[in-house]
Amino acid sequence: MFAIGYLFNILERGSASYDRVEKLLQEKPLITDAHADNTLSAEDLQGDLDYQIKSFAYPDEKDIPVLKNIDFKLRPGQTLGLVGRVGAGKTTIIELLLREFDQYDGQITLNGKDIRTIPLKLLLSQISYVPQNNFLFSTSIGRNIAFSSEDADQEDIALAAQKSDLHEDVLKMPKGYQTLVGENGLSLSGGQRQRMSIARAVLKDTQILILDDALSAVDAKTETEILSALRKERENKTTMIAAHRLTSVMDADLILVLKNGQIVERGNHQQLLAENGWYAEMWRRQENGGEDINEW
Repeated sequence: MFAIGYLFNILERGSASYDRVEKLLQEKPLITDAHADNTLSAEDLQGDLDYQIKSFAYPDEKDIPVLKNIDFKLRPGQTLGLVGRVGAGKTTIIELLLREFDQYDGQITLNGKDIRTIPLKLLLSQISYVPQNNFLFSTSIGRNIAFSSEDADQEDIALAAQKSDLHEDVLKMPKGYQTLVGENGLSLSGGQRQRMSIARAVLKDTQILILDDALSAVDAKTETEILSALRKERENKTTMIAAHRLTSVMDADLILVLKNGQIVERGNHQQLLAENGWYAEMWRRQENGGEDINEW
């Protein structure tokens, strides 16, 4: 009788789980390829970005715009820096390029083509997105780095790790690139996890690279070395860097300072220092004591 009761309990729980999965499978995606131009190929998308966003609000808060009058152009080989407090709109600008949302007043084009007309799979194949906390699999370091690059060999993996300043750390580990990282990189430091995610993006080698506060856990020296390597690696490709630490964006071709979803300052590092506005003040504060950008 006990066994029958136990079996019945398992069946009940299994049925409830099945219902939840079934409900999820029945949901229709919000982003579709209904208006996609299926004649496009990767050769048509070379990292030439043009943002012209008049306004954007999240679907569940349509009366509260979170972006207003966002306009900039980014050419292949150029780097864009996005800075501002938490909630200023940095990640939202990135989300629109990743087509997390399609309903906005305005247009984002990639090589002259509205990204909403680019097949989603094709668009995302041209973008490497590295968030602050990327997901790592419970497998080896090597397999984690090569996750999006099926044809990568050991030499390719090691080279990508060198460019993200991870290689020397890996060599010190018991099994090198065969070392298991644990659940979501549990056995690694925060800086090592971030560098592994960057190595994965380097190996994927896409036209557009996005670093969304992806260097927050590494020290200043390591940050400088990684960004220097990326500049050499991506001479003809487009890079976007959202950061709280201004040293992450100081070499960008264009830096946008965001506040409440709007651009309040724009220019390169030297131009923004000369303006003596928010960016210049925060630069001085961070140079003197590493003050967090959100504390001011």
